[in-house]
Amino acid sequence: MTDKGKVEIEIDVSKHPIHVNHPTCSKGHLLICESVKIHDYPSIKVKATYKNNAGFLYIDPIYGSFYNIIDGMHVPDGETVELFCPECDENLKAVNDTCQICLSPMFLFHLPNNGIVEGCLKKGCMFHKLKIVDAEEQVARLFEDRMLL
Repeated sequence: MTDKGKVEIEIDVSKHPIHVNHPTCSKGHLLICESVKIHDYPSIKVKATYKNNAGFLYIDPIYGSFYNIIDGMHVPDGETVELFCPECDENLKAVNDTCQICLSPMFLFHLPNNGIVEGCLKKGCMFHKLKIVDAEEQVARLFEDRMLL
């Protein structure tokens, strides 16, 4: 039997951005919006609610970048929103997971190969995390796509 060890991979997102390009809700609906681009990439579109207001949130598809666009409502800094799939209205809140910085709820997007992206639902909090289930395959893809070169 082989010993399994924990490997830590550090990625400097400012030099080598990771483009999140296939986020879905748990039902498999693609959250990409071709018509609203951020950094020349299609944004991640979700329905957003704050108190009695509703609109759309276009999330920056570059992991580690926070140029998000709120359309149809105003959300003050420090306030928490709820996010929903624009196709099926599934709540995108991560179950039993809270922000490690401010303890607010987190959202969750599914990625190919069982990966996930989670982020804080509080406007202004920058905590987020990327979980890659098949790390070996995903790291190989990053090298193939010149993301880490």
